Amino acid sequence: MLFAFLTVLITVHTYVFYSLYVLHGETFLAATGAPTVLAAIRAMGGVSLLGRAVPIWTVVLTEFVLAYSLELALGSPLSLRLVSRTLNPRAVPP
Repeated sequence: MLFAFLTVLITVHTYVFYSLYVLHGETFLAATGAPTVLAAIRAMGGVSLLGRAVPIWTVVLTEFVLAYSLELALGSPLSLRLVSRTLNPRAVPP
């Protein structure tokens, strides 16, 4: 559980900031004329989430809740099933 939590925490932050700064940074700068991406996001009133401008922390929190829920519901059970098919726990010592 802790490993899943840390993995999702790092991945979500990486994805959100990569998306904002690398993928959409030039668009934000061109649209607002701001000197930095963070200033451009502030000038736009936030980041668009479901058609509304929200602060960056709201996007990170929403992404984290969704990603962690999917990890607990699908990721962990499916990876355990995959490992159980590959390795026989009775034949392979821990």
